[in-house]
Amino acid sequence: MKFSQLFIFFFILISVFICVISHQNLKYGKLELPSGVSGPESVAFDCKGEGPYTVTSDGRILKWKGSKHGWKEFAITSPFRIPKFCDGSINPIMEQVCGRPLGLKFNEVTCELYIADAYFGLMVVGRNGGVAKQLAISVEGVPFRFTNVLDIDQDTEIVYFTDTSTIFPRWAYAIAMQTGDKTGRLLKYDPRTKQVTVLLKGLSFSNGVALNKDKDFVLVTETTAAKVTRYWLRGQKSQTNDTFTQLAGCPDNIQRNSHGDFWVAQNNCGIP
Repeated sequence: MKFSQLFIFFFILISVFICVISHQNLKYGKLELPSGVSGPESVAFDCKGEGPYTVTSDGRILKWKGSKHGWKEFAITSPFRIPKFCDGSINPIMEQVCGRPLGLKFNEVTCELYIADAYFGLMVVGRNGGVAKQLAISVEGVPFRFTNVLDIDQDTEIVYFTDTSTIFPRWAYAIAMQTGDKTGRLLKYDPRTKQVTVLLKGLSFSNGVALNKDKDFVLVTETTAAKVTRYWLRGQKSQTNDTFTQLAGCPDNIQRNSHGDFWVAQNNCGIP
């Protein structure tokens, strides 16, 4: 996940830039989070182009309401969240109570916001926000331990997302990386059937997810393997996978821009 605040900030710069160019055609600008708030792992714009929306380490999804109103709480992922104890928290142990949303993506047809929460699984919340609804917490009898990032096929509404480990929860991410855990999964959720399907198993810290522009393959970053893996969805190679690219650093999140190019946030793999 995160090796230093520097690289988290670097990814947010990339995410904001991509989203702004793709959705609003505006110039890049820096948006400061409220005092005491941290952990903006993902950025998204809604179906009206409003936002950005981002996640926080204390279990909230915030929406940018413009320079006059700033950031406002839009949604939460934990039904047990108590603001007095959770607001501003950076304690990883509290994430299991407060929630820890990581991945965000809007369904551009329904305007619903899909959320990957590390502890509460795949979730969704309506256009008015509030407490997110849990959609899936396991597949093939194996619980999600570390739900991470997602992308949506806007034509089929199918959600592609990662479960980084079947053994280690998010608070133990450093142990997962140090031990070379390879239990990550690439998953698919169909909102019509409400079924979850395993596409790939045995991934090395499966992290970011991004569909290509033609929707014939999906990419997943394997952080500790320093590579991006491609899973073919259609064509002669359907249901097979290969290495899309090997990287010098360890990849975290990945985004596709409006031209079909991919932006990958890399870190130094924990090396000083």
